[in-house]
Amino acid sequence: MSDDRMRRPRLRLGEEEPGHGRDGEDERAGAGRPREPGAFATWLAGARRGFARRRLAAAQEHASRARVREAARRRRHHDRQEERRVMGHDEMGRPACGRAADGTLLAGLHLGRFVLIGLAVVVAVTLGLVFSPWLSVRHITVQGTEHLSQDEVVAALDAERGRPLIGLSREDVGNRLQQFSWIESYDLRASLPDTLSVTIVERIPVGVYRHGGESLLVDAAGVVVDTATEPQAGYPILDVPDTDPTSPAFSSVARVLRGLDEGLRAQVARAHATTQDDVTFTLTGGATVVWGDAEQSALKARVLTALLADRPDAKTIDVSSPSLPVVS
Repeated sequence: MSDDRMRRPRLRLGEEEPGHGRDGEDERAGAGRPREPGAFATWLAGARRGFARRRLAAAQEHASRARVREAARRRRHHDRQEERRVMGHDEMGRPACGRAADGTLLAGLHLGRFVLIGLAVVVAVTLGLVFSPWLSVRHITVQGTEHLSQDEVVAALDAERGRPLIGLSREDVGNRLQQFSWIESYDLRASLPDTLSVTIVERIPVGVYRHGGESLLVDAAGVVVDTATEPQAGYPILDVPDTDPTSPAFSSVARVLRGLDEGLRAQVARAHATTQDDVTFTLTGGATVVWGDAEQSALKARVLTALLADRPDAKTIDVSSPSLPVVS
């Protein structure tokens, strides 16, 4: 054969180069382990001892936690038992039915029984005071009356005597006072220990309305407070179609008369109106006052008072336009 003939690779039966072959792979795979048998045994024994120590520590920690939980459970059980003993309950949580844990009868009673007994005593004492004669109506006082008789009002409320002050009914008192047309409103006040005080606000009449031969004294709401055959003195005659409070003529006249001061109102002998805009007065001295509507009544009243003082002999005074009054 010639020299350039391909030469077959020769197998080496001796030692191989490091890092080649299966031994090389084993060396790379086991680079973290000791190569000598004695060193590997020492490493393995140390690893086993470390694993055993970790297992022992974990078991000890688990046992410690179990002991803590058991101690807490026993403490809660002890607290419940103590609470039941104090409250008078048996081991099953039921009332002990008077069986005292500390040797006394009251120790076995439920705390709620004492609360109920205390509430019952308080209610009984309260009811006893409320319905006792010491807190019942024995005296009645009336204030604010001018046209009404106080004795008549007290007599009408005589049925309230003996009733508890706290239990007085405003509705019952109102029903007894309805018979008095002069009463517009009232107020009740209980004065301990046995006095009922009644404050009355009377109606303010605005004039006399002639109807069917009778003289009806009415207020601004059209309520008749007095009836007579002759016109009541001190009040003007109302010359209006009716006394319906929704009537424009009556409501305008009533509004004007209520706005006048007492001195000027006393000089009005007659008030006339057919609509809300044509209110006219006749004064006791004979003069006629053209008022117009109810607007600017306060200003009109001041102008009229000044003109009456300046022209006492005037026959007609027109203040429907208070800034430009006319006197004749």
